[in-house]
Amino acid sequence: MEAAVSEVIAQKVQGDIVELGVWRGGVMVIAAAVLHDLGEQRNLRLFDAFEQIPGYGSASNFLAVSEAEVRAAFDDFGLQGPHIHFHPGLFKNTVPLWDVSNPIAVLRIDGNFYDSYQDALYYLYESVPVGGIVIFDDVMSHNDVMRCWNDFKREQGLVENLNQIDMHSAWFRKEQKVKINWDFFRPPQDANIN
Repeated sequence: MEAAVSEVIAQKVQGDIVELGVWRGGVMVIAAAVLHDLGEQRNLRLFDAFEQIPGYGSASNFLAVSEAEVRAAFDDFGLQGPHIHFHPGLFKNTVPLWDVSNPIAVLRIDGNFYDSYQDALYYLYESVPVGGIVIFDDVMSHNDVMRCWNDFKREQGLVENLNQIDMHSAWFRKEQKVKINWDFFRPPQDANIN
């Protein structure tokens, strides 16, 4: 995240820094620190259930982190402020409320499920301007996430290719403006079934 935020600032790519699936908030604390150190003011948008999430089995308690805990992480580093915005709830309920005219300079998605990525990409991808950076946390290690990316890329006619970060993650820089074709949006397959 540090490199992505620094890059969009250096390249003057306008927009918010958005993360879907923030867990304890560490990635966005880093983003806030980079913005602070560079004297840049941007909105940080944190989307998460901030409670137990269905579909994670025995890991549900471990992954459940409250909004108060994440806010405390920003406080611990003196980074809390009016530019940090929390969007509590499941992606299927929160991302459809996004104003597509609001640009997203960095979009980081950590959703683990096909449905979660589909919601994020269909509702938010148009808001990423050319030059913006998209990061997928679990695309290299979760088959359903890779399948979602491949479906979205093919069906929306994207030209971008993934750059692998590690055994789980990858990123790309948006190269062309697209208008999302909603004809390909699929019914719930995993996370949104309940």
